[in-house]
Amino acid sequence: MQIPAIRPVPLAVSLALVAGAAYAATLYIRLDPPVVVSTQDPADNAFKAKMGLIAYKSDPTLAQYDVRAQLIVYVDGPAGAQDIRVARSTDRGATWSEQRITASGGDPLTIGSSTFSVTANKPNLYVAPIGVVSNGVGADALLTWTSSDCEGVPTQRINPNLDTGPQPYMCLWAARSTDGGVTWTRQRLTDGALDVDEDVPAGFVNVNTLAGGFAISFQADPAGLQQGEAEGPGDGASGAKVSPGTDIWYTFLSKAAFEAGTPFPVPVQVSDNNDPSTGAPGASRANLQISGGTAVLAYEETKGGGGKQIVYHAFPYNVPDVNEPGTVISDPAKNARRVRLLLQGNEAIGDADLDGDAADGDTRGVHAVLLWRETPLTVPAAASDIMLRRGIKNTALRPGSTGFLASDVLADTAVNLSDADPAGAVPTDNALAHRGVLRGEFVAIAYDHTPNKAAADAAPPTATYDLFVRRSADGGETWDAARNLSNLPDATTRVVEPRLVGTPGTIRLPGGAATSDPADVQDRDVLFVAWGTETHVPDTDSGTPLDLHLSRTTDRGESYEAVQLLASGPAEQAETQLHATPDGKAVGALWMERDPASGAIDVLYRNGAEALQVTPTPHGDGGCSVGGGGRLDPTLPVLLAAALAGLGWRRRAAEKGPGAARMP
Repeated sequence: MQIPAIRPVPLAVSLALVAGAAYAATLYIRLDPPVVVSTQDPADNAFKAKMGLIAYKSDPTLAQYDVRAQLIVYVDGPAGAQDIRVARSTDRGATWSEQRITASGGDPLTIGSSTFSVTANKPNLYVAPIGVVSNGVGADALLTWTSSDCEGVPTQRINPNLDTGPQPYMCLWAARSTDGGVTWTRQRLTDGALDVDEDVPAGFVNVNTLAGGFAISFQADPAGLQQGEAEGPGDGASGAKVSPGTDIWYTFLSKAAFEAGTPFPVPVQVSDNNDPSTGAPGASRANLQISGGTAVLAYEETKGGGGKQIVYHAFPYNVPDVNEPGTVISDPAKNARRVRLLLQGNEAIGDADLDGDAADGDTRGVHAVLLWRETPLTVPAAASDIMLRRGIKNTALRPGSTGFLASDVLADTAVNLSDADPAGAVPTDNALAHRGVLRGEFVAIAYDHTPNKAAADAAPPTATYDLFVRRSADGGETWDAARNLSNLPDATTRVVEPRLVGTPGTIRLPGGAATSDPADVQDRDVLFVAWGTETHVPDTDSGTPLDLHLSRTTDRGESYEAVQLLASGPAEQAETQLHATPDGKAVGALWMERDPASGAIDVLYRNGAEALQVTPTPHGDGGCSVGGGGRLDPTLPVLLAAALAGLGWRRRAAEKGPGAARMP
């Protein structure tokens, strides 16, 4: 939607308005019109888009970064015959160039006597935040995906377990770019002997030396990915249900080797589920992040007696654990799944403040926050809680402590963040879809929640799921009450796919000096939150899409700007991704949109930038008012200045555009 500008108001009229009424001038994020990123045939379907941003010098002699490249990766093509694509923008998303990374979608694939069509699955992306291009390399990005294209290797097998019928085992692929996403080089990493899923690329860059590294984790199933039960939202076959003996695998490269074109080494097995014939555990849905050269890897693993537990590893990114059991960090008497990681690095962290003078740093030693869902072990489809555990650096109590060691995590007591009935043996409320932000001593956690799962599961439902946020200002020692941000009016709709995004770190030049751009300086007080809504159809994945919503806080959640529609209307939208500038004054948002007439799915993108909005206040006293973010707005001086300058203010017009939903 284009927000029309109001023509300049004559001075006399402006002064009359000021004299006759009070107006409030508040900051908000003004959204530009959406841009279609994917531009394929109407019969094609794009999905699972991811986004990244890199700032780099195209010439090492330049004093400042001269390129800011946004990258969006996604799958596109006819269903069952899709390819990986990358879109690139250097003008803040106004225009995009698109290229195919693969071109085999739809090609015939013969395994034994069976014939299939080649297709690719969702891509994942890690983009180094900064770079300097020398001899054509230095601005790095790593892309991974799975595909049934295994280049004809004889080890590729067939998976008989899926509802859609037999399918080829998937192979893992990676593509690297060292010139900011202009060109890409592919590499196949597995050979189809194991069925690969849930790949995660990760990396880190030292701003002082421009040294760093890259890594990839994935799960590999010896008997083929299993069809899941698809309890709640989701399509099943998500990687959660695996065969015995499924393991987590890992490979890595230094930044220098990555830029030199060295292939990723043969992956190594991190977990120790070695013998499928004995009913060994199966590991799945790993998350991987690297902070300052330390790789943190956590996943869910089936256990004897049923259920799952969360297993934790931490190691130097270039010295991975091999065939190791890891450390169980969840309650063995519960069923735990869907682990997520929040990490922060050494440069901002000291030991835990043991003497109370805060001289040991501004984070209370918190390096890592881990989140997962947990339910009673013996209750089928039980309501779940969101659990949290921290990795705390404390060398006085634990010599050698880093904040990432398993002993640092186990030293912290797990906290139940979501249980509305903590005295009950079985929770009656239900929480899911957890997200989080860690900034120094500040932690914010968002999740979908219903106070009564049975009522939300009823037909028709009499309770629904809203988006809640909880915060801690002391590194997770204490927490405020959960705050409902969505406030849905009734049980006919529910929240889906919440997003909680902080600002990225300050973008510095090599050597650590600040850039000359104020937008490159991180404002840790800013958070963006987004969510979708759909009609509430309990225990199914058939809800009708409704809207996508967006808001911002500039004071760490003390107050939020008015919620606005990121997208709405008859088209279906899903899977919002957000990326803010470090100063929090601009944000880029993408989502998937299905055309209701043709059924084609595209990737859409929308920029937003901080602007001043003038609205009438309920009181005509001509005084000042406090606007969004708790900022004091001197209304009269602002309006008088605008009138004298002959300026017009932009006003938000009613919008009826794209809406929110889940897509395959």
